[in-house]
This record gives sequence, structure tokens and C-alpha cells, in this order.
Amino acid sequence: MQKARLRIGEILLQLGFITGEQLEQALNIQKETQELLGQILMRLGYVNSDQLAEAQAYQFGVDYERVNLNDIPPEVRNLIPAHLARHLRVLPLRQERHRLVVAMLNPMDLVARDDLQRITNCYIKPVYTNPEVLQQAIDLFYASDIPPEETRSDGDSEGIQLLHVEDENTPEVDHVEQLVQQAPVVRLVNDILAQAARMGATDIHFEPKRRGIRLRYRIDGDLVDVRTIPNTMKQAVIARVKVLADLNLTERRLPQDGRFSFQVDARRIDVRVSTLPNQYGERVVLRLLNNSQVKYSLDALGFSEVNLQRFRSLIRQPYGMILITGPTGSGKTTTLYAALREISRPEINIMTCEDPIEYEIEDISQSNVNEKVGLTFAMQLRSILRQDPDVVLIGEIRDRETAEIACRASLTGHLVLSTLHTNDAAGALPRLIDMGVEPFLISSSLIGVVGQRLLRRLCTHCRYLDIPSPQEQAMLGNAATQVYRARGCPQCFQRGYSGRIAVHEVLLVNETIRQLTLQRAEAQRILQEALQGGMVTMQEDALQKALAGVTSLQEVISKVGFPDISTADALSLAA
Repeated sequence: MQKARLRIGEILLQLGFITGEQLEQALNIQKETQELLGQILMRLGYVNSDQLAEAQAYQFGVDYERVNLNDIPPEVRNLIPAHLARHLRVLPLRQERHRLVVAMLNPMDLVARDDLQRITNCYIKPVYTNPEVLQQAIDLFYASDIPPEETRSDGDSEGIQLLHVEDENTPEVDHVEQLVQQAPVVRLVNDILAQAARMGATDIHFEPKRRGIRLRYRIDGDLVDVRTIPNTMKQAVIARVKVLADLNLTERRLPQDGRFSFQVDARRIDVRVSTLPNQYGERVVLRLLNNSQVKYSLDALGFSEVNLQRFRSLIRQPYGMILITGPTGSGKTTTLYAALREISRPEINIMTCEDPIEYEIEDISQSNVNEKVGLTFAMQLRSILRQDPDVVLIGEIRDRETAEIACRASLTGHLVLSTLHTNDAAGALPRLIDMGVEPFLISSSLIGVVGQRLLRRLCTHCRYLDIPSPQEQAMLGNAATQVYRARGCPQCFQRGYSGRIAVHEVLLVNETIRQLTLQRAEAQRILQEALQGGMVTMQEDALQKALAGVTSLQEVISKVGFPDISTADALSLAA
């Protein structure tokens, strides 16, 4: 009982999480704002959510536990039904003989404890965990359970609202048409959409297998296994997604593309749908486009101070061509959109030519390529240039015709921005020549190239410092005696990483590089000249972020590579 009498600030002080001076500062702020003391301390950066939760557990008089889903025996799932766990905000952790350890949002809720004891026939030992993590853990743990139909209406499953869905025009196809409209199927698909959006997934993969559908989410660039949907629901789930995207249910032999939108937690999510027949049915991939998560500010994209200054000098030029290079999924479009937002003002006309339009940008005229009707990038670009633009964004340069039109447009007083698939910035110039563009056209139009990659951010809740291995120390030299590593915690779903950060290199085309282009020089020679001109490579930028604890050395080696280590060493370090 003594623990319960202590105030949260005293407990945090007693646990060594804050100092007396920090507590006094927070209390003074509380007198003015009337905020909760814990929230003030978190806002000031003196404690994190895990430390605050540990102190609250002390205050409740119960144990504090970090939830690790990998440690929970699957058999305890059957002790507490999914709908009850969601309603009471509880998660069974383990069974100790006749005692069941349960993480509870409110460990002092005696009524809930009595209900759990009656249902499980076990003595309930309540523990407390990070409340920010508990709901996510409950959703993940019970992901394969379909809650009862009557808990929510079809359109409001897990707080999700589907937008622009036209179910009434669904074609008649055997028994699947009836299955698609049944509440369990609707609820399951809605729950998957809501869960993926809340976990920050960019893609949802429905992969038909012999025994069901393998469900995976792409989070921070990596695919994560979520669950297996049973065979009995395989056809109905795929058909439900096709209905949402207004695809032809009867066509199962050819790939199809569609789109729909939904809203969850007051966020609108646009979804692009792609189907592909495989040996066990139709494989479906959903790309989630969350406009609210897109960082349109260059300051938020992870540019180093030097690279940001160099890139801003490029986009402020009145004319010329700027290319963003990197593989698919490296954030090129986001960088382009942020650049447009930076230079947008009422007195200039900015137009885009995209395939497709991923996000809508206010005050910018965006247009879609439609190759099915013959509207290619080249044709669309010619039309845009007759619309009196000052700045033109081309979604991607795919062929010689588009590249030549872009080059000529930049020579006639337009600032042209586009993307190209190359491994680094220096490789963009030889790539354009390989496409068939004349070197003189490239050298006179191209003013700069940005190469970039996306690396996973280390989770700030569980990253830790460690002594470098001999291989790592040899690579780092005297740059560091400690390195940050990923551990894994409930906050990051045991992955050790949360979110992504971009690494860049910004190549400014100077007179020497123009001459090298005219001579059809190789990328390595252009790179050497760019380094002489002050370019910081992606590897150097990534290494600086690793040393600062933003990402890990393993992530740098895996995604960017490191030129001074052997292939064998790289593989062992990245493992």
C-alpha cells in the first residue's frame, strides 16, 4: 500500500529516471499548464514511455513487464477470447500452474479481474505494461481471430470507414458472391486494413498457398509475416478485396489493377490494388498511400546540412534538369514532392506528369499518364510544355524520347525534375547515354543528380551501444570505439527498427563533368571528379548516421554497401 501513496514524480526520482532539478522544472510547468506530470516529463525528453509505465506499475503496486509476443505461449490465447481481450484491454502472458499472468491497461479494475478469473478458472495476477504498446500487442496476438459479427457494423470495423466502394455492381459469380458480403469476411478484411495502416505498413501481401493465404505487411522496407488465413476463407477474402477495388470477379486468369480508399483514425488512406494469378489462386498486393505520413518538407527528409545546402542550390535555379536516382522504394517521389513544395509560389506554374499520381499536392497541376490509351510520358510531356509551365516534374524517365524532351525543355527556360533508376548519382550520366541521348544534350541540360537510399531507423526505445567487432573496428578505423545496435522491444514489434531515414549524395554538374560527359566517360571517372568537387557519398552519409545512432552499421552495409571491405566481410557484418 505504501507504493500507491507515492506520487509519480517521487517514484521516477526514486527509480533514478529523473533528477531533482528535472522534477522541480516539470512541477513548475504543471502549475501553469495543469498537464499530467508524466506527459510533461516525456515532452521535455527526461523520460520515455517505458520508464513512465514502469513508474506507474510501481504506483499501482503491481509488477511491470515488457511485452514480447515471441515469449507468449500460443495456448494461453484460448483462455481469454479475442473480443473480451479487446474490450477489457488485457493480454494473457503466461500460465503459472493455477495462476494466469495478464497485462492490463487498468490493473486496479477488480470487476475485470473477477470476470477474467471466472472465465479462465485461474487466479489472475495483473501486471502493467506500456499502454502505447498494449493495444498493438493485443491486435497482433489475436490477429487470426475474427470477432463476433455483432460487435460492430461492417463499415466501422476497428474504426475503419471505406470510401468510394460500389458493392451494388458486383457481378454474380457462383457462391463467392454471397461469401463476399458475409460479415466475417467483411470484418476480417477491414481489420487487416486497419491493422496494417496503424502499424505503418506500405504494402499488404495476400499470397495464396496450398493451405491458405499467407498474409504479410511491408514495414520499414521489410516484409513481416502476420498470419495465415485458412483455406475456407481464401476465395472470399480475395474476392472481397477485388470488390473494393471494383475489379472483375469473374476474371481470374489475367492480372488486374484497381484502387479504393478508406479512412482510419481520421486518416485517409488511398490503396492501389494489383492481382496476379498463381498456382494456388490470385496473388493480391495492396499499396497503402498515406498522405498524412508523407514528409513534404526537405528539412524532414534526413538531408545532412551539406547535402541540403547543395540540393537547395539546385532547385532554386531558373532552368536545367535535376535527376533523383535510386532503386524502387527509395523515396525518390517523396524527395521530388518536397522539392516542389519548397519552390512553389503563386507567380510560377508547376505541372507534373506521373504514372500514377501517388499524392495530391495543393496548388500544383498534376496529370496522369495512361499508356493503355496511348498517353505516354513523352506525349503527356509535349502537351504540358504547351501549357506555359515554369517547373515540370516527370515521374520517371524510361526511354530515349522522354529523356530528350526533358533535356530540350530544360534548355528552353524550364526547370525539369525527374527520376532515373541507377545505383548512384554518377551513374545517371552514362545511363542517359546508354538510352541513346546525345552527350551534348545531356551536358548542356543536366545541372545536378541526387542519389539516395532508405535505411531503417534504430528504435530509440531499445537501441544500445556495443563494442565494435574486429571487422567493424577495421572498417571504422579511429572514427568510433562504440557502435549502436538493434535489440527489439514491443514499441518496434521486436524488430529493433522503427521508421526509415534517407541517405543521400548530391552531384553538382560542373564544367569538368560536362567535358567528361561529352567524352562518354565511365561512371567511376565522373565520381572521382564529383568527389573533387566536394560531393559526400551515400556511404559516407550513411556511416555518419550510423555513428550518430540514427541507424545501425549492419543496415548501412546491407542497404548501401561499403567500398573498403570485402564481400565476405560485408555478408558477415550485415547478418
